Amino acid sequence: MNRVKSQQKALVSLVSVLMALILAYGTIGTSAWEPVNTEAATYENDPAVAVEVETAVPEVQGEESEPVGTQDVPDESIVDEPATEVAFVTGGDVSVTEEDETEPVQPEGETGEDLLVEEGTEEEQKDVPADVPEKVAKLLVTSRQYYDEETVANALSIPLESNDARYNFITGSDYKVYTMTDKPEWYPSEGVASKRMSTFDVPYWVMDKSGNRTATTGKITINEVLADSVKCIFSDIFLLEEQFPINYLVGFMYRKVGGAGLVNSPILSAHSFGVAIDINNGDYDNDLYVGKGNDLRDKSNPFCISDEVIEVFKSWGWNWGGEFDICSDTMHFQYFGLEFLQYESDEPFPVLEVGKTAKANVVQNLRGRLVKLGYLKKQSGKKYDNDLAEVVKQFQADNGLEPDGIVDYETWVPLINQTHDMSYVF
Repeated sequence: MNRVKSQQKALVSLVSVLMALILAYGTIGTSAWEPVNTEAATYENDPAVAVEVETAVPEVQGEESEPVGTQDVPDESIVDEPATEVAFVTGGDVSVTEEDETEPVQPEGETGEDLLVEEGTEEEQKDVPADVPEKVAKLLVTSRQYYDEETVANALSIPLESNDARYNFITGSDYKVYTMTDKPEWYPSEGVASKRMSTFDVPYWVMDKSGNRTATTGKITINEVLADSVKCIFSDIFLLEEQFPINYLVGFMYRKVGGAGLVNSPILSAHSFGVAIDINNGDYDNDLYVGKGNDLRDKSNPFCISDEVIEVFKSWGWNWGGEFDICSDTMHFQYFGLEFLQYESDEPFPVLEVGKTAKANVVQNLRGRLVKLGYLKKQSGKKYDNDLAEVVKQFQADNGLEPDGIVDYETWVPLINQTHDMSYVF
């Protein structure tokens, strides 16, 4: 009996010691605290100070947990109630829980950047300069703000697959070189042809002497079936970053082609059908016998037809006169193909040689250039004879060419480059 009592006393003492330890450490039997930075902790005589250290990190056994900064420990521990969530704390106070930290869900397939783009201001969506008057802006049928679906669709529907298709669309027959004595049935006179034309406003920039651009409009007359194509072209040109200035603009003109070297030509101009446009005739870089590969444009001239303007016309299926085989008409654009002015041989320019037949207008063209350069005193003469050949030899020698008196491509190029001017109109 005494033995039993002794055992009971011992058990009570053991329990008391255990309870004292539990209260002293403030610990739940299923948790353990381990200081991360033990060097920074100062325990001295009170081991309970360890749970006050800001670098202490709890680990919940059997679960993964997030690191915790500083945590205040309650005066009394809760036994047998494991933690269900981990708190993110600052300065000992709970500020945000895991539930609060959850990021908002974006719609599938979208990002914040996408949403910002969609919610951009109306001003950011514009491509028309703010200072453009409304009467000009409403003509910008290819812009985002004033887009005209019907006009663009009509412009894209015109035939482009062949020159026969283009001629059929305009004249009702296949391609041929029409002359003043062989006019197409639909265009027998200026009066009849004009009934097939449409006159309307197009937008463009004008430039003052200081180089400042101002938006304005001007009228152009063109074949009615090409009106929407032209509206789209000038809309695109106006929207070019360069703000291309225009000082001359003409479409329909019922006439034949003409100019130096072409005075006797019977060819009916493409302008007669309302399928051609001339821009900036003050850009004097056109010339007879200058074609592809002989670009004489002076790009320092602000009115020079720029590469960007040429590309706009081409993008809508039009052709640039600077690419005629037999000449360079840089101000000229046309819906018809360029076939009617092609060389009859592989030689890019007419060859002049003593003893061989030469066209009088070609000889006159040569003489005119030699007079301009000071090699001849007068332009008279329609034959390429020995006297003229001797003059040519002197020009060839002065320009590092073989002085053989034969005016071929190699001789025409320096002649033209040194004397080029506006020599004809198509």
